[in-house]
Amino acid sequence: MPLYRTLAGLLLLSTQALADLPHFEPEPGLHAQVQQQGKRYFLQQPDGSRFELSIPEGNEVDAPSFDVDDYDLDGYPDLAIRVPVGMVNSAYHVYLYRPALQRFEQLEMAPALMERANCSWLSELQPNNEERALYSHCRSGPRWYYDAYRFDASGTPWLYRTLQVRNDYDPDAPVFFPVFEKTLDPQGKVIASRALDDDDQAQTWTVPASRLYLHTRPDDASRSKAYLIEGDVCEVLEQQGNWLLIRYASRKGPLERWVSLNEAYGQTRP
Repeated sequence: MPLYRTLAGLLLLSTQALADLPHFEPEPGLHAQVQQQGKRYFLQQPDGSRFELSIPEGNEVDAPSFDVDDYDLDGYPDLAIRVPVGMVNSAYHVYLYRPALQRFEQLEMAPALMERANCSWLSELQPNNEERALYSHCRSGPRWYYDAYRFDASGTPWLYRTLQVRNDYDPDAPVFFPVFEKTLDPQGKVIASRALDDDDQAQTWTVPASRLYLHTRPDDASRSKAYLIEGDVCEVLEQQGNWLLIRYASRKGPLERWVSLNEAYGQTRP
């Protein structure tokens, strides 16, 4: 895996503090350097070329900050430019290092991709090596939201994980789970789901009925002979009206089935 390091003794084109503008090695022996001229910033490429960096729009009184990290998790360092937006959010522009070209290129987020995300721009970026995903965080109201991106073989990002907030609250429903984490495949199909609480921890639900039958689909006709008993604790995977998709840790392994909340709470079906 290529190594990179921040180097001392930076050659700057302004009076800005040396530590503010990075000079680093995307690969051993190849150097990249951020330079400043007035209010404009440039990147000196490893191949000797130089181009002006795009600075995100943010608070006009705050100067941009620069971070070097492996944002696309390909083993090579990338460059991020961060500008505060409002009280807690930030806007990022990211330049990814392309080892085949020995150059940096700006990460372009397709509008259709961002329309599906909670954060309408890249914000508060955190690479997650364990999941091989780049997390973007933004706050709206009292809650932090996140989107996670993975990169395909060509370096193009796709939405891997996101929060889905339900706006169909039913005051007559016995229980309501407002936030679900959705995991998607590269084609955008949801392959996993789970309810989260305000601390982004998995939500559980405890069976209130003495006997609660399991269903293969969210309808009465799909009832099976299997059932749960009062006190059984389940992880909540999905909610459709008065139906819950739950995961129960049975003796034979995890069991995913639908249960009727009408049946669980003894309500009369409409």
